[in-house]
Amino acid sequence: MKLLKSPVIAGLFVLSLSLMGCPSSYQKLSTKPVEKVNDHVLTSKQFANQLARRLRNFDALAAKDPNNIHRIKEEILRDFLVKSLTLDWARAQNIVISETMLDKEVDKLRGNYPDDLSFRRALAQENLSFSEWREELRYSLVEKEVFKKLNEKVKAPSDEEIKRYYEDNKERYKRKERIYIRQIVVDEDAKADAIKTDLKTTDFAELAKKYSITPEGKTGGVVGWIEKGTVDYFDPLFSVGSGLQTVKSPWGVHLVRVEKKAPATTLSLDEVKPQILRALRAQREQAEYVAWLDAQLRSSKVLKDYDLMNSIKVDTRGSND
Repeated sequence: MKLLKSPVIAGLFVLSLSLMGCPSSYQKLSTKPVEKVNDHVLTSKQFANQLARRLRNFDALAAKDPNNIHRIKEEILRDFLVKSLTLDWARAQNIVISETMLDKEVDKLRGNYPDDLSFRRALAQENLSFSEWREELRYSLVEKEVFKKLNEKVKAPSDEEIKRYYEDNKERYKRKERIYIRQIVVDEDAKADAIKTDLKTTDFAELAKKYSITPEGKTGGVVGWIEKGTVDYFDPLFSVGSGLQTVKSPWGVHLVRVEKKAPATTLSLDEVKPQILRALRAQREQAEYVAWLDAQLRSSKVLKDYDLMNSIKVDTRGSND
């Protein structure tokens, strides 16, 4: 769930949604359901508001693209379906978010803003009332609890499964030749020559903090491990010995100290075991969720009015229109 993220709008435009039909029938049309999932109803007005909100992240041209509009309409239907099934299952499992828990989360998120005005402005940018945002937040907490309960059924991978995964995916764990470097970057050859002289009597880290024009200068010039082939102007350093080297790049003159070297290798099973555990766990959690969602769908009543959905049209008007 995206909370209070200001939309990126390329150019100024007005986004309006119209329900086809004469104006006198608008009220009737606005309450008609686009989708029904059990006892949950998504009205055409709610659908149009969600469509408008999502299209605000597009520029005027993209917002008119029929493919974008169709894709977003389908996303809204799918999201409403999943949300409805999740809420029904949570209710059946007695999963409830207390007002105290919700208030605590509200206060936590509001604390990310310097003042209440900034918070309210962010809501307005998303075209959300406080009550709507609060209910969306409640659902996100319900969703987390549902996932937590579903994942309780997921069994931990065995050592044999971890080993098999490692053998089947060994290519992923190959590591190229690496060097560990520090650098001081300046914009002129003359400055680089002066620093080379200073390095005979002054610590590298101290000079990096004082003269380097790149961010890592603040931490003594530590770049860390660099794999061969990842930064083209550092590649020549792999064929020279340790010590101070001079490299030029679009950023300036680099005085680089190669502190360590490591040959190409394949990470051991012990080194990547936590990574494999996360990957296998994620696969099982996804499989459990897909099976759960399929079971909910088979036991639910879902109705969609595609004609009504398609009748909701998008009209964008530029600021100069």
